[in-house]
Amino acid sequence: MIKGMSVRYKLFLGLAIAVLASLAAVYVVATHFLISDAKGFIASEHATQMDGIKSQLISYYSEHSTWDGVETIFSSRGQNRGGIHGQGGAFLLTDPEGTAIYASSPGMNRPSPSPRLLSEGIPIVVAGNKVGLLFTAPLLGEFTDVETRLLSSVRRTVAYAAVISLVVALLIGIALVRLITAPFVRLISATQAISAGDLTRPVPGGGTDEIGRLARVLDELRVGLVRSEEVRKRMLADVAHELRNPLAVVKAKVEAMLDKIQPADEENLLKVNERLEHLEGLIDELQDIALAEADELPLDRRSLDINEFLNAVGDDARTLFSGESKEFHLDLPPVLPAVYADPRRLHQIVWNLLSNAIRHTRPEDAVTLRAEVSDGKILIQVSDTGEGMSDDIAAHVFDRFYKEKGSKGLGLGLAITRALVEAHGGKIWVESAISKGTTFSFTLPLAQPDHRS
Repeated sequence: MIKGMSVRYKLFLGLAIAVLASLAAVYVVATHFLISDAKGFIASEHATQMDGIKSQLISYYSEHSTWDGVETIFSSRGQNRGGIHGQGGAFLLTDPEGTAIYASSPGMNRPSPSPRLLSEGIPIVVAGNKVGLLFTAPLLGEFTDVETRLLSSVRRTVAYAAVISLVVALLIGIALVRLITAPFVRLISATQAISAGDLTRPVPGGGTDEIGRLARVLDELRVGLVRSEEVRKRMLADVAHELRNPLAVVKAKVEAMLDKIQPADEENLLKVNERLEHLEGLIDELQDIALAEADELPLDRRSLDINEFLNAVGDDARTLFSGESKEFHLDLPPVLPAVYADPRRLHQIVWNLLSNAIRHTRPEDAVTLRAEVSDGKILIQVSDTGEGMSDDIAAHVFDRFYKEKGSKGLGLGLAITRALVEAHGGKIWVESAISKGTTFSFTLPLAQPDHRS
């Protein structure tokens, strides 16, 4: 039953149980002490009224040395002057051991008082000897009608106060429960909208407490989903575009050769093959990003002479950059320790960064490839003096499918580069300034003696 309740009703039920238990305890304790105080007050009043009775009893025992016939003085006193009994002051006279001698009313004529009550009796002392005990009605649980009504009134007052306190506490509890659970209701509504695909509604909240922080996290999730959805749509459009163009070229070439419009010679076949190679590269990129997201990028790592490797890359880069009328510099120390890396994937990393530098530099700009030892790892950098990029672009440049406006391709190159670096156990980052240039840096682990060559 409780499992099916909402949080609001569970909170209210818990609060109600706590309030009921607390008020029950307060009622019991308050009633006990208030009734005890009331009985104590009544008993003290009766004790004051018993002073005259006590004096008469002392006089009687002093004259007769026995309690025999003591009832005669009370009946006479009651008849002639109304006595204490006539005023409602009932009492019980016992010997020192608690044996009843005289009761002023039939209701007081009971077995001997308990040992506890014996200590509360009013002692009657004659010539230094305790000859009897005098008990007032309240000590024996006997009260007049007025006193009984007074005690009942005390109990009712405490009960009324408890009921009123319970109602007030429950009303306050209802208000508090609604106040506490209202943000959760709004959060549930917002998350249900997100689950249904409505990403346009911001998640309400914004306080500094735990609920406010939860609301901000959910809204960040919503914004992330919006961004992911935009990237997905753009990616699908880009993939379709990138695949359609080379396929259209291949289809047109093949149809032209089949229709004898163009000869099926080596030149036309090479153009078809070039487009097919481009398609193969796109498919490889998509496969790499899929494997990277699944942490399943295959690596054939070994101990690698990084000087020899980067010099070979530098030779290829010089040829490429000379054709682009751009400067290329290779800055390496004479000796660098070997790295533990997959040569093919490392070539892909460096070449992706160099290709990116070519696309974002002008003819008069320069690109530098350098390497050094840093914090027990090899640090490799590709720097250029090109156009640079804003902080906003730099923050997303490694995101998959991220592209600047107007740029071509799928936006996978740098995302794959980051995945390859991280698969090697390294880190990659970018530093850039508008009109000053950009530097991509990444680290690789050093080879250990047990790594194969």
